[in-house]
Amino acid sequence: MQLQKEKRKLRVLFLADGLAPFVLGGMQQHSTQLVKHMAPLVESITLMHCGVLNGDVPTSDEVLAELGNPDNVEVLGLPFTDRGLFPGHYIRASLRVSRSFYEAIGDRLSNYDAVYAQGLMGDAFLDQHPKVMVNLHGLEMFQPSFSWRERLGKQLMKGVFRRQIRKAWRVVSLGGQLTDILVEQGAIRENIVVIPNAIESKWILSQEEIEAKAAKRSADSIKFVMVGRNEYRKGLHILQAAMRSLEQPIELHMIGDWPRWDAGIHCIVHHGVIRDKQKLMATLDECDVLLLPSLSEGMPTVVLEAAGRGLKVLTADVGAVSEIVGGQSLVRGGDALSMRMALLSLIDGIIDPELGRLFTFHEVAHRTTHQLDCSKEV
Repeated sequence: MQLQKEKRKLRVLFLADGLAPFVLGGMQQHSTQLVKHMAPLVESITLMHCGVLNGDVPTSDEVLAELGNPDNVEVLGLPFTDRGLFPGHYIRASLRVSRSFYEAIGDRLSNYDAVYAQGLMGDAFLDQHPKVMVNLHGLEMFQPSFSWRERLGKQLMKGVFRRQIRKAWRVVSLGGQLTDILVEQGAIRENIVVIPNAIESKWILSQEEIEAKAAKRSADSIKFVMVGRNEYRKGLHILQAAMRSLEQPIELHMIGDWPRWDAGIHCIVHHGVIRDKQKLMATLDECDVLLLPSLSEGMPTVVLEAAGRGLKVLTADVGAVSEIVGGQSLVRGGDALSMRMALLSLIDGIIDPELGRLFTFHEVAHRTTHQLDCSKEV
């Protein structure tokens, strides 16, 4: 794909549900990197964001420093407050943030050529600007549920997300099963733009470096790693069930706010939450295989990051992960037996998962700006 080198005469209003590293999460990492790489491609970006839930909002200087201090990015931060107790309170709080974004931008809204919104942040703008592109990422609320509590939570979310899907000028799909979900929920196929998730180019090792790392691997000392937040949908219970039936001990490194548990014969190394990218890369470099037993996902950033460092991946076939991995790398979602068999096959050297193409934020930023600027008619 040949990338446009000239800066587009495009003024973008970018609405973010938090920014990394100030707020932890894949969507927040995506927002920070996308704005950073879009800034050199457009005339200007006004970035509206919020801080951690019920916490302080990062200053404009802190955000700009994280973005590399571009001179064409304006930063406006507002708090994200949610002290509700009744079901659906987080969704309602998100919609209030969107409304506060809209009120804060006021009469300036007409100055922008396009609005790019992460998650629900664009809700208040859907009827107020003709070009609102929304990225709902994983669309977990339309994917299978595995508990009554999860089903209830997703049911409360569906109506709000369908509104985004049906009213937005453009809807971003990360690819794979997610495009089909968007169509099923009422999106016009012509309004769907496929723009995959991405990683920073500095994550990606050269082929020579990957081969050198692979040469050092030993089937007797495979180090597994699991990265993420301690949420039910991340499937730790699936991995635990798979490990309980393994007769051969494994070494598993846990990165995130995971609970400690009695793992029997297995060695569990807890690293806690790692916010520093260099430290995360160094930790991944000490491991061989990423495990992702999730019940639902979009296109997980951690799979891209691990793959970029040369790790093998065993993942549930959910969301858009099939855009990154395939074949023997995929196991049935929610199936501990399938995960166990894949673990055994990998340990015994029967399978050797391969990865597909990795996209960088440099490429994704070009795709995004092209889509935002591709049509002056609305």
